[in-house]
Amino acid sequence: MRYKMLVLDMDDTLLDDDLNISTDNIKAIQEANKKETIITICSGRVSKSIISIIKKLGIANDNDYYISYNGAVINDLKGNNIFYEPVPQDILPKLIDIGREYGVDIQLYDKKGVIVEQVTSRTETYQGLSNIPADVVDDLKNYNQSIKILYNYDDIKILEQMQEHIIKLYDDKVNVFFSKPTYLEVLSKKANKGIALEYLANYLHIDKEEIIAVGDSFNDKYMIKYAGMGVAICNAREEIKEIANYVTKCNNNQSGVAEVINKFILKDF
Repeated sequence: MRYKMLVLDMDDTLLDDDLNISTDNIKAIQEANKKETIITICSGRVSKSIISIIKKLGIANDNDYYISYNGAVINDLKGNNIFYEPVPQDILPKLIDIGREYGVDIQLYDKKGVIVEQVTSRTETYQGLSNIPADVVDDLKNYNQSIKILYNYDDIKILEQMQEHIIKLYDDKVNVFFSKPTYLEVLSKKANKGIALEYLANYLHIDKEEIIAVGDSFNDKYMIKYAGMGVAICNAREEIKEIANYVTKCNNNQSGVAEVINKFILKDF
């Protein structure tokens, strides 16, 4: 099988635990790109954060695309948007109320980045991970649109209760999932990494059997299930390993992405 597209999650997949990209990963990605494999970053991060990583890979091309906000947005590197599915406006105030009810940090998102009502130790950690400062506002309800919502809290059981609560109320309108153990995210029902990947594949006339998707967490489930070759990095959650076609031997600190590229893409050359 000649794979035409390689789709990569960033955190805990392409990036190591120190948020760096290994030399082996960069070299393998550049070699795959030379063989005309389309490299697509697909992340929960905001667009600016993803673009900085693409530049580090040394493969930036104006005709390339990336998927941000966990599948709610697709842009090309010129800044043109081809897919945009924000949280439904009619329930956004109610989702803010739910966050306040449970006492968690609530993060809204616009095209510039993150919006919060206060900076806490949790939001500071998030800013450090994403390298994107948060915009602090008086009242989140002054915003009538958000690309996604992230509930940030240390108590996983509270977030699990919130997930059940939101699904019970709005399962027909939103997707609710964990991107990290302490990050519960809400997207439009019409948006996730799998939906966005399918949209981009159709846009580029690429069959799903010609796609490899690599990830580690619950938000990656959708794209791993969609791709012809769904790959779980070996540090992935067990539920993700179970649905993957292949589980790497190397983790995110051992250049697991390079392993995938060498095994499935460069072997044919």
